[in-house]
Amino acid sequence: MRKLITTFAILIAVLVAGMCTLVLLVNPNDFKHYMVQQVEKRSGYQLMLKGDLRWHVWPKLSILSGPISLTAPGASQPAVTADNMRLDVELLPLLSHQLRVSKVLVTRAVLQALPDAAAKSTNTGPIAPDEPSSFSPSLGHWSLDIAHVSIVNSLLIWQDPQGEQLNFRELNLDLHQDESRVGHYRLSTALTRNQQTFSLDVEGQMDARHYPFKLAFSVDRGDYQLQGVSLPEQGVKGQTSFTAQWSPRNNAFDLTNFTLQANDSDFSGEARGRLAPSLQLALTLHAKKANFDQLLLTRHSVTQQTNADDSTSTDNTVISTHRRSPVVVEENNRGFIDWLNHSEISSELTADQATWHGVTVSKLALSAQNSQGMMALKTLSGQVGDGHFALNGSVDFRPELADVQIHTDLQRIPLQIVQPLLQIPPVLHGDISLLGQFSGRGLQGKEILTQWQGQSQVELLSLDIPRMNVQQMVIDAVTRASNRVNSDPKLHPVIPDMRGEFTLANGALQLTRLQGENAQVSLNALGNINFAQRGLDITFNLLTRGWKGDPEMLALLANQPIPLRFYGPWDHLQYSLSVDKLLRSNLKSRLQQWLKDNDKSKHTP
Repeated sequence: MRKLITTFAILIAVLVAGMCTLVLLVNPNDFKHYMVQQVEKRSGYQLMLKGDLRWHVWPKLSILSGPISLTAPGASQPAVTADNMRLDVELLPLLSHQLRVSKVLVTRAVLQALPDAAAKSTNTGPIAPDEPSSFSPSLGHWSLDIAHVSIVNSLLIWQDPQGEQLNFRELNLDLHQDESRVGHYRLSTALTRNQQTFSLDVEGQMDARHYPFKLAFSVDRGDYQLQGVSLPEQGVKGQTSFTAQWSPRNNAFDLTNFTLQANDSDFSGEARGRLAPSLQLALTLHAKKANFDQLLLTRHSVTQQTNADDSTSTDNTVISTHRRSPVVVEENNRGFIDWLNHSEISSELTADQATWHGVTVSKLALSAQNSQGMMALKTLSGQVGDGHFALNGSVDFRPELADVQIHTDLQRIPLQIVQPLLQIPPVLHGDISLLGQFSGRGLQGKEILTQWQGQSQVELLSLDIPRMNVQQMVIDAVTRASNRVNSDPKLHPVIPDMRGEFTLANGALQLTRLQGENAQVSLNALGNINFAQRGLDITFNLLTRGWKGDPEMLALLANQPIPLRFYGPWDHLQYSLSVDKLLRSNLKSRLQQWLKDNDKSKHTP
């Protein structure tokens, strides 16, 4: 044991002595011109080393520099600047006049991916793919090999195709590569923009054998988190993985085996395209579950109005309609629209289950093509409960308010879903079917109702108006006006399914026809709903069955529709139901007709 310890001590002493001798005999500044020369030969970049180089012997033999800068050919600004740089070198190659750098460490660097810092090509001739001349492993008597590059606590300034600069702070990059330029990397950084912070920590494999013509890499593990305003309190976070190829010369990329987990959503698919001069993207995604309420940057807050008891009575009575009325508030999404206006995007999205504005949609399918803000919506379809919907058309996002041309096919969609989305009081229950064509400006609920126009066939199915049963209102009014008839107490009036058409223009919906019939009642409605002024004027004509009593009154009620008119503002609605006057008028006309017929019979020979 004593001999072993002695041997180790001798080796350490020799090593220390050799390093000290090297420090004394070799001036690191002798390599300064060589490093500048080799960097320029290999890459064309101009390396500037300010101040003297100096040795650092512990824990590794290293060369330390002062401030540095690295400038691309023809660029007006350096691509990289740093306060200092450390080169870990190998001892034995130095003895044979070789500078073998095992690691480059740069701290507090500023990396600029800006047009002014980009290389300006002067070569107008063709370049053969994967031309090896710029990447010779050795030049002259010296050789330069770097296996490990580390960038710590640095800043990356990147300019997107629209000219906006993004600052990626707290940038840390660690890259190991072998002699063939295949290696492993780890990258972490954070981006703050519009009061939102995106943090990223990824690692994977990288193949730079064909760079700058092609760079292949994979993200084997990627953790991210997005926090800030207009996002859920816990933010959006999850994991991602994919395989990618990047072609720097034409800014093209290709992603395959893409997976993304975001909160309780998951996506898989592929993407390809290019970043400059404008974004071009072809995206294909599938999700088993997609909760867009937790993913979209635009938050939708819903406020509830207070409840108040409804009150109804007879003629010209005020009806209070202060019910629970969700109001959807959309925040400014102009940034997203500006992004669309400068992009070419083809998207294919399918989801087994999706959530949007609290609505669960199954078998969601979206196919759209955006060209510089002009979007062709090939299909947007899905199932909601027992119903389904399908939309297609076009949306022009370039104006301040989007221009929309849309064809709608809704089948049995619950009104409880449609009314809040359109920002109208949820006073009706049931399902709606629409088959129509519309055009207009804007995509928000209020804009759809006030700035769209078009026409549609409509069906109202399983319709109910809570606390306001129009059939019962008519029955009560008739029995109060006349004691000669009464309704069957076993009957429970149900509004029939109704079908018809309507037109929409200038914020007003005009019912051109709406009618329905069941065993208890025949009903038709005419009138209009003014969404701009939040008022309506609609008359329901009801022919109610199931009466008992005087035969003459029964005959009258069997053929005389009774009008029930609703009118006024939504929050101060009134109705008119003059049954007694109507019955007296009809009885009088019937009596006159009977007298006339009786008189004719007397004068008939």
